[in-house]
Amino acid sequence: MRKLIAVFACVVVTLACDVQNKTALQEQAATEANQAGLLATQPPPSLSWSMERDNLIKRFKLMNDRAVVFYMYVFIEGVADPVGYYMVNKVSSVDSQLTNPMQIVQAYSGGERNVLPSPAEDGSYGTNGTGVFGFTPEDAYVEHNLKYITSTIPLTFAKPVQRLAIVTSEEAQAMLKTSKAAMAK
Repeated sequence: MRKLIAVFACVVVTLACDVQNKTALQEQAATEANQAGLLATQPPPSLSWSMERDNLIKRFKLMNDRAVVFYMYVFIEGVADPVGYYMVNKVSSVDSQLTNPMQIVQAYSGGERNVLPSPAEDGSYGTNGTGVFGFTPEDAYVEHNLKYITSTIPLTFAKPVQRLAIVTSEEAQAMLKTSKAAMAK
């Protein structure tokens, strides 16, 4: 008797799933028919030039030009005036990696393949937070997780904005020399 009830329950579940799948397929077919009608009456334009691509190309070239210096104005959320600004060569995410963050692994010969996280270059896993970083013209490393505006020219604000990360003291010069040596290794 228990086997009969189990078989009956499987049949009911299968039929219920089949009905749900039929309605999902009907909705998908209706959506596809609607899209086909819209495509016929309002086809997407064929562009000879893409401003989006043009912007991306210009940004890529600008961001990779060593001669360009960016003014990075740093803000505390909810405060209108910037805390200060840094002059940096490029703003980069602390989560950027030089190698692929994912790797494809095979469980066994001829088996299923899975995608797993790869360790970062330093051997650690996970993110490094949400910060950004850059190097000043003096090669001082600057990292923060505040909101910011970046510009290739100095911006004007209602109040004067202080430049941050100016290396002037002998102690700061010695620290900068040490960090440059570490980067040169």
